[in-house]
Amino acid sequence: MCVLRVSGKHFDVDGLLASSGLTPCKVFRAGEPLASSRPDGGRHEESGFTVEVSRGSWSSLAGQASDAVAFLQRHGDALTVLRAAPGVEDVRLDFPIDLRIDRDTVMAQFDYFPPELVSLAGALGLGLELSIYPADFEELARARARKRDSIA
Repeated sequence: MCVLRVSGKHFDVDGLLASSGLTPCKVFRAGEPLASSRPDGGRHEESGFTVEVSRGSWSSLAGQASDAVAFLQRHGDALTVLRAAPGVEDVRLDFPIDLRIDRDTVMAQFDYFPPELVSLAGALGLGLELSIYPADFEELARARARKRDSIA
């Protein structure tokens, strides 16, 4: 699931979202506790939000990239305004992918962003990030979420 991640230390998340026309899947604010299992609890150092760009499989970067191109074309004007908003320091597309290296059969991993995506993202001032997870992480995360929901 590729997401658009927007963050900065000092910006009005709610005001920016209200005027952007984008629907966040996560909103966080500087000083709020992190939603993690870190021993120190931890707090967000920045404010920001994420928006779902693709529901494509973590095993298909090409599918996520294709969805991202469509997203950038559809929301280009809003992203231009968002990128220039006061306090916004970082805007990036984060692509989660499966780690394919297993030391037995796959010794290296190579992933590719098509020129159309790179060009569109660059023109809008967006960075590109690969988040690489163990191949079964997506399943583990869903199982944890189901367990957490059944407890609540």
